Amino acid sequence: MTKTERVFRLFGKQIAQGEYAPGRALPSEAELCARFEVSRNVMREVIKMLASRRLIDAQPHRGLFVMPGEQWNYLDVEVLEWVLEKGARPDLVHSLIEVRSLIEPSISRWAAERATAVDLVDIEANYIMMATNRTNPAAFHAADIRFHHAVLVAAHNVVIQQLSNAVGALQRAIFDFTFQTGEEHMALTIREHHELFDAIRRKNPVAAEEASRRMVTRTASRAAAAIGATEASL
Repeated sequence: MTKTERVFRLFGKQIAQGEYAPGRALPSEAELCARFEVSRNVMREVIKMLASRRLIDAQPHRGLFVMPGEQWNYLDVEVLEWVLEKGARPDLVHSLIEVRSLIEPSISRWAAERATAVDLVDIEANYIMMATNRTNPAAFHAADIRFHHAVLVAAHNVVIQQLSNAVGALQRAIFDFTFQTGEEHMALTIREHHELFDAIRRKNPVAAEEASRRMVTRTASRAAAAIGATEASL
């Protein structure tokens, strides 16, 4: 990891986890260089990276300020990880699920209409990886993300493909919040993914859209239960 990457992650996490309140002025560039023991060039690159994720406002001649939380780029993998690492954010998880519910059924419909033989091979390979790694959560999760990425690619929509990292970020964030390891749950999850793959393979857009919607709906139910348990423990 380079100095720039190290400071970017450390400073970004501090901001995302509330060490600096939204709207608050941040230390000057010189103070930040001293605090993180880096050069001005490194610090300026870090500031640029954090500003691109809308964590900070870095307009010239105004100093540095923390942006309001609702303006942060929650479709960025690092931002999501930093925010959720500190603890569950029910409002954020709910918003993420709403977005998934909006876009994933349509992506699945398009995939059923447009998938090529190469796309089908990729989707099936990742489904098989899920099925064979049901006792390995990390490998299962990675295969699950790749499965949905393959479905997204199979939609052959150039704009949606540019959102692939954002969609993956949504899935990662929600997976950690809702994943269950029980055998019954794992069997159902694998069956749902097979139903989606099968609908895409049979070029049945209605069935693919419905299979995707069922998956997202069940995820929403698990998230609601997890949110309720979290709030009850507070």
